[in-house]
Amino acid sequence: MENPLEDSPQRDARIKAKAREMWIADGKPTCGPEGYMEAATDLIGMEINPDAGEIPVESPVPLAPNGEPIEDAKIQENLGNLGGSMDEQDDRQEVPFGTREEEEKALKDS
Repeated sequence: MENPLEDSPQRDARIKAKAREMWIADGKPTCGPEGYMEAATDLIGMEINPDAGEIPVESPVPLAPNGEPIEDAKIQENLGNLGGSMDEQDDRQEVPFGTREEEEKALKDS
């Protein structure tokens, strides 16, 4: 497999030929074939390495079957006081608990 980003005389010739082909297909506008060099470079790069966009990328977070990210409920602790009393010094935990035992204990104590 050839590197699509590496300059070579053959690659440059293919790009110039593609730019000229695109220029002629568009009716020879005044910009000349040079105006098509960037698009031609992209197309030739895709022809040289057609599988480049098919490399799978692993998600940094687990995904649900529908594709939505699954985030840990504990992340909510970093968001501060989300409601309840208007006191920012609120000592009550208003986010999900780590375990059912912690939740039961907190509900009994309140």
